[in-house]
Amino acid sequence: MFAFSSSSSSAANVGSSGVSSGNMGVEILEIDGSTPHPGVVIDGSIACRETNGGWVTLRSKSPLCGNERQWAMKVIDQGEGTDGSGLMMGLLPSLSSQQESSMSNKYISELGGWCLSRAGDSYGSWKCDKMPFSTGCVVEFDWDAVTRTLYMVSGKRKAIGHIPNVSETDVLYPAFSMYYLNQKLSFV
Repeated sequence: MFAFSSSSSSAANVGSSGVSSGNMGVEILEIDGSTPHPGVVIDGSIACRETNGGWVTLRSKSPLCGNERQWAMKVIDQGEGTDGSGLMMGLLPSLSSQQESSMSNKYISELGGWCLSRAGDSYGSWKCDKMPFSTGCVVEFDWDAVTRTLYMVSGKRKAIGHIPNVSETDVLYPAFSMYYLNQKLSFV
C-alpha cells in the first residue's frame, strides 16, 4: 500500500469475510451494519450521518487478521461541523455485547480504542503523530501487530502511532466515529 508497509495483502471475495478486492490486492472492508447506528444510513460501502449531534461509531464487518492488516478510509464529506473533533478514524478492540450497544452513543476511544480526530489529534491510550484530514482525503492505514505500530498516510502527510497496551493476538477492527450532519465516510 505504501513504502513503509511490512506486510502484504491478498485478494479475497466479498462474502462472510467482510472484504472485497481493491486495487493492488488491498482489501476493501465492509461496514458492519449489525451494530446500533441511529441517525446513520449505510448505503453500500458509504455511511452517511443524517442527524446532527451525538456520537455513532461504526466498524468493519471483519477484524484485522493474518496478512489483512492494511485498509483505507475516504472522507467523502466532513459534514457540517467545523471544530475538527466531530469525526474520528482508528481501531477498536473486540467489544462485549454491552459495549457494542454503546457504539450508538460513544466515539472510538470512549469504547477503549485508539483514534485520530479530523483536526489530527489523537484520542485513547497511545502516542501518535498529528495528521489532520478533511473532505476528499483518503487515509491509508497499515497495522504492524508485532511492533504495535499503526502507520498512516494521506496524500503527502504521514503519521506513526504506537499502541503499547495491545498484543499480537488481540482482535482489532478498523473503525470510524461520526457526530455531525451530512458526514459521509467509506472504506476504499
